[in-house]
Amino acid sequence: MLKELKDFTPGDQNLPALRILLNGQVGAGKSSFINSINSIFQGHITTEALADGTGGTSFTKTYKTYTIENRSVPGSSYAFVFNDVMGLEAAERGGVQVDDIISALKGHIKDGYKFNPDTPLSERDLYYNHCPSWGDKVHCIVTVVAADRLAIMDNEMVQKQRRIREVASELDIPQVAVLTRVDEACPLVKKDLRKIYRSRYIKEL
Repeated sequence: MLKELKDFTPGDQNLPALRILLNGQVGAGKSSFINSINSIFQGHITTEALADGTGGTSFTKTYKTYTIENRSVPGSSYAFVFNDVMGLEAAERGGVQVDDIISALKGHIKDGYKFNPDTPLSERDLYYNHCPSWGDKVHCIVTVVAADRLAIMDNEMVQKQRRIREVASELDIPQVAVLTRVDEACPLVKKDLRKIYRSRYIKEL
């Protein structure tokens, strides 16, 4: 699989790389997921995306694109990029605005935009991309879910996630869910991570 990903090309000269957007609750592990992917490709531990799993508020504050360096070809990167966003919070004015995630899906947010928990990006803002290219738009959205917090996720958070999924479906954007913190959710897995596929609790999530 790793070789297939390294050899992957979008097959469209107008699309240099697939754009993958990560979203999820604060502390779910979005930035850590990017670091894990990059570490696999680089062959050593990397921390390109700063992460903090201890705070109650989002550590990610700005919209940033992360490329995966192709070390076999100096100065090049693989044909997919990741975008990290501020985490979702249950409060109406907390964490990233759902409208900002929707704007990102459509390619309207420029790199470097600083998220404002109180108000979404305005069309008058300098970081608003009025004419997004095919490459600016999101081609896959990954929802990162902390397994140990899924059972206690409140309704407000569920509704925010549902709205994002609905818009992604309307835009025909493929969706993937990734479970993190599985070792904290199941004692069996905590003892031996290799037993993750035998855990009934994890399967039922």
